[in-house]
Amino acid sequence: MGMLYKGKWTDRDDIIHNGAYLRPDSKYNSSISADIIENIANSPGRYWLIGSNSCQWSQRAMLMRTLKKLDHVIPLHIAHGPRLEGYAINGGKVWNVPDTDLTIQHLHQLYTLSDRHYTGRSTVPVLWDSQTRQIISNESSQIMLALDKIKTQDQLPLNYYPPSLNEKMSDMDNWIYNGLSNGVYKAGFAQSQDAYDQAVSLVFSTLGKLEQILTENRFLFGPNQTASDWKLFTTLIRFDLVYFTLHRCQKRRLVDYPNLWAYTRDLYQTPSIAGTVDITTIVAASFQNDTANNPHNIIPVLPDLDWGAPHNRDIQSASQNQRITG
Repeated sequence: MGMLYKGKWTDRDDIIHNGAYLRPDSKYNSSISADIIENIANSPGRYWLIGSNSCQWSQRAMLMRTLKKLDHVIPLHIAHGPRLEGYAINGGKVWNVPDTDLTIQHLHQLYTLSDRHYTGRSTVPVLWDSQTRQIISNESSQIMLALDKIKTQDQLPLNYYPPSLNEKMSDMDNWIYNGLSNGVYKAGFAQSQDAYDQAVSLVFSTLGKLEQILTENRFLFGPNQTASDWKLFTTLIRFDLVYFTLHRCQKRRLVDYPNLWAYTRDLYQTPSIAGTVDITTIVAASFQNDTANNPHNIIPVLPDLDWGAPHNRDIQSASQNQRITG
């Protein structure tokens, strides 16, 4: 995969420790200030979101941008192309850094524009300030939270971080991240049997508990969507496509969990969402770039999944509301 070391690209990486995958922390993972959130709302076009259609973490931020109708406020650039030095920024061609006369070919060059001595991985999503030429954040959770707080005239009157659920959502997010969303990467990148066995066991115990939660609730916390649902969605939509085979999580498929499968389709069918999900790219980019488990870069045939099939979870939501009001 490679990383930057004191501002220079190197093919070394620091993600495997004693045979187990360990996701490194980033220097850009702190909370986004209220001043910056206000600036984003008042300065359309100044802040850019750099994303990737293949990355589940990147898709989280991109989904929140869509859900909050911030397309006209925050321009989106999709990093894509052969990963010769990490993410290509523009399909192997140069890309003009917004509001500058500078051009780059690799995402890591944006990181060294922000900090010429940067050491670490160059990942997406990136929230970029084109005025100061600084990375504001590359932590999907922090970007989602900031975008949810932006107030514009065109945004939908929805709050994906309801204050009454702050603590419960934080606990849920951490549990899902450790057991499933990052767990599939621990399974896929594991270089020892013990590390793999621990990771894959946690993946399926987490899926089993989620299946039970969704027996009663349309969404994780009841009849309304929250950011926790959308974080989970980006993992679930990749499960049968990528994680089941490439990451060796083969005990059960998503479609073998009736509630989780219907729940994922329910979210997918939310207005404006389906058009943002690039299943072909998710599969191709993952099998060509993620893990060492596909040395010949063969892209598999897509499983036959009907994302548009009726989910019937709106009926469940109606009965939930009836119980609440009754």
